[in-house]
Amino acid sequence: MYNAGDAGQRSVTLCGGIPDTLSVLVVGLRTPTRAGSTAPASGSRRGCRCSGRPALDCDATDRAIALARTFGTRGRVLILPEDFGPKGDLNDWLRVGAKGDPGAFRSVLERALAASPTPWALQIERLPPDLAPWDLEDHPGVRDLLCELGHQGALSRDAHLRLLAERCGIALATLQEAARELLQGTDAEL
Repeated sequence: MYNAGDAGQRSVTLCGGIPDTLSVLVVGLRTPTRAGSTAPASGSRRGCRCSGRPALDCDATDRAIALARTFGTRGRVLILPEDFGPKGDLNDWLRVGAKGDPGAFRSVLERALAASPTPWALQIERLPPDLAPWDLEDHPGVRDLLCELGHQGALSRDAHLRLLAERCGIALATLQEAARELLQGTDAEL
């Protein structure tokens, strides 16, 4: 971990590579921690145990989602606009989006960090647009998603379930019941 001492900051950006880390450092933010695209999730989590809100850049979105989940409801995935570069990474944000202006980059980055979604919200957003409500139980990942949401506190759980309800056209109360049932079934297995 690079800059592991900054892990106790209010927010920490876990970058997938050296160029992204340097881009964040150039604007004077003290919070970047270089996880590396092949760093083990457990090592990244240990390094940021005390941080308030870790956000991961999404060069590898599936990996970022999985790693952000390990931080619980504090984990976020930093979504970068595609028009800022071919890979949509932080270095492209600085070079293309902010045209090399550190002040503009810092402003855009701070706004993006504040608005970065949870991994569950991103997973809900990435569900196929043609997924029929009656196919939710058979869709890979939806059952696990509901079970994970069942383990969250009421506010986070219901906020995510509301997103899923809007996305799939199912009543919030039905999704709450499904999450409770899956949670009870998982607890009974343990």
